[in-house]
Amino acid sequence: MTDISDPDTAPVDLERLRREHERQYEVYHRVSIQEHLDDMADRREKCPISFSPDGGFWVLSRYDDMSTVLRKNNRGVVSFPNIPDGKPAFGQKKTIPIELDGSVHSQYRKILDPLFSPARVKELEPRIREVARDLIAGFAARGECDFVEEFAMPFPGSIFLALMGWPIEDTARMNAWVNTMLHGVEGGTEEETLAARGQAAGEIRAYMNEIIAARRAEPQDDITTILLRAEIDGAPIPDDDLYDLFVLIMLAGLDTVQSVLAQSMSYFARHQDTWDSMFADPARMGDAVEELVRWCSPAGPSRTITSDTLAVGELTLPEGERLYCPLSAGNRDPKYFPEPDEVRFDRDAKPHLSFGLGTHRCVGLHLARTELRIAFEELRELMPRFDLTAGREPHEHVGLTWGVDNVWLTFPPRS
Repeated sequence: MTDISDPDTAPVDLERLRREHERQYEVYHRVSIQEHLDDMADRREKCPISFSPDGGFWVLSRYDDMSTVLRKNNRGVVSFPNIPDGKPAFGQKKTIPIELDGSVHSQYRKILDPLFSPARVKELEPRIREVARDLIAGFAARGECDFVEEFAMPFPGSIFLALMGWPIEDTARMNAWVNTMLHGVEGGTEEETLAARGQAAGEIRAYMNEIIAARRAEPQDDITTILLRAEIDGAPIPDDDLYDLFVLIMLAGLDTVQSVLAQSMSYFARHQDTWDSMFADPARMGDAVEELVRWCSPAGPSRTITSDTLAVGELTLPEGERLYCPLSAGNRDPKYFPEPDEVRFDRDAKPHLSFGLGTHRCVGLHLARTELRIAFEELRELMPRFDLTAGREPHEHVGLTWGVDNVWLTFPPRS
């Protein structure tokens, strides 16, 4: 496959392509995650690259197509806007650094990568384990918990806030902002969601402006201070760009681990044998975490074509077309993952797409993996056996990221 077609070829008949491959895609589909994935599997079989008139974007469903597109930043595609319909959702100019490309993006990654390196994350392990144990202690004696509210949300949130040097007591407020930004208003109209996001964006900006001013006055040993001292193109990062950067770090730091934890524990409650097999061989715990990250895959990046034309699968698409990559669909491609809807810890190695590929591969992937491993280890100590609480069915959401809103668990209490 060539990435950019010969400029001497016939022009692309875009309207014909759109008509022939039209299939509506609902970003905020009010169905279960599995029902949505079943729809993606049907697309993969019948129309693997489809065009959604609502929002005006192309939906990819195959691993190979997503892998190819995600690796091509600055070689036919750019990452802005990183949202299917192209509408800003988070109250910023661009989500820094994932909606940047070229040398500016490279400079940001040189600043950020050392802050989340494997060696740095290794140093954080005792603190991460302490946070997990403290949260578990809050509900262990009850024999029941609202897992999302009492663990999945505050666990990564507390770690994120500690790294940033922001008040730990703001965890709940931060998670509420992230939920509004990524998932909108449950059952609400587009107008209601946009209004809620606008309000949240204003509150976040005011909050972060206070943080920035406080750190400029009194620097501390935290990531916020490091970023305030950093330079791009030889100059300090402007406050507006710091806000955009902090929004991205907040969204990524709080939502991904929460989603994987919630989806996984909801699954394990129905598949105790899989929960047991996860801990059968401690040496393969890392592989087990990778399989869960593949199976959950909360994110869905978008790319915009910048070359005259770009070959995507069997299609040639022109400049300006947006490509949406729901990573969970790519990670359920049976070409590479037999029985893709099952959690299997004995799979042959194949890189999943959940942390992205290429220059925009997730900067926090080492932290996320470590948080998940430690969380599952500590949860296993508390609840080798557990069930979903009767009468409290988990409610799932599909949106800019996918996850579970509530997972009530019942287990033998421990003092």
